[in-house]
Amino acid sequence: MFEEEFIKLPEADQAMFAEVVNTLLLRGFIIRDAFDAKEKAMRINPDFRFIERYFELISDYLKFSGWIIEKDALNGVVALANTYAQNRLRIDRETSLVLFTLRLIYETEKSASSQSGEAIYITTPALMKMMLEHGILFANKKLTGRLLAKSVRFLSAHNLIAKVSGSYEEGNVSFYILPSILFALDNQKIASMSEALDKQAGIERGDEE
Repeated sequence: MFEEEFIKLPEADQAMFAEVVNTLLLRGFIIRDAFDAKEKAMRINPDFRFIERYFELISDYLKFSGWIIEKDALNGVVALANTYAQNRLRIDRETSLVLFTLRLIYETEKSASSQSGEAIYITTPALMKMMLEHGILFANKKLTGRLLAKSVRFLSAHNLIAKVSGSYEEGNVSFYILPSILFALDNQKIASMSEALDKQAGIERGDEE
């Protein structure tokens, strides 16, 4: 039973158990290699190591509420999913497009690298450039760093990216795209978004002609 195993833990680990589980429920993802704002470098995340040590116990605890915890050791990602397909965040169209673009950037960069679980460094100007090159635009809005700030901040709060420097308000943020980006969108949704963007691009080309 969960309770019998839990009380065997050291007192410090019992407290950390609650902290780690709450972080996971709040953010949805925990990454092995996290950005340390004080050290200005990527460091091993102690929360990830804690989950590795007590994976079965945490998994048993979460199952009571209909949650499944998944660990991808290769990419260094712990992800949370709900068995009832509930408690899902609905994001607006603009954030969806930013998320799609970041996934595209991540996969493009990773295809040229042999390392797994590596974070990809990028800036908001580079993100805007990629969006413009692929015709990924916001309806009736000019792309600016400030316009992207809301989406970038949201994705940072859910451990999909890690801010390095800059200001959200000024729109000049630099950040790492984390490997959790691979788990935020399934392949079917990516294919649907690609098809929709290609269709939109075709309509716009027709208008220009």
